[in-house]
Amino acid sequence: MDVRVRPLREDEVERLVDQLWLPFADEMAEVDGYNELVDEATAREHGIAYRREQLDDADARVWVAEREGAWTGYVRASVSTPAPVFARGPTLQVGELYVVPDARGTGVADALMDRAAEWGRTRDCERVGLSVNANNDRARSFYDRRGFEPRRLKLDRPL
Repeated sequence: MDVRVRPLREDEVERLVDQLWLPFADEMAEVDGYNELVDEATAREHGIAYRREQLDDADARVWVAEREGAWTGYVRASVSTPAPVFARGPTLQVGELYVVPDARGTGVADALMDRAAEWGRTRDCERVGLSVNANNDRARSFYDRRGFEPRRLKLDRPL
């Protein structure tokens, strides 16, 4: 059965956080300890508040993917407008993309990215940008397959 991608509704924010975002955050912490959450209760509370704020932001969207009534993933995207000194238009910034393990490799991530890109085009975005953890080989392979290329290298170190 095909995947259905639709906007997140306000009454689904807690479900999104519990079923998709917290598992995503746990996986990201396994990839790199830098992503470890303080504790699940605090992360859940702030995750819910953050998602509710985004629902009110005209420049941000969250979509969920469903297959046979079950949620299989989500994507969060926003429009980033450059300073007027740059000769480029807005960028669609993908902040999060997550697919549940059982649905990986079935086209869910492609459907989510396609939906976000479609919205970005309606907002006159010229490019799509994102950050991916350097150690997340599966995600990097997915983005490589979709034609993403490194433009910048983000560096950090402890103070």
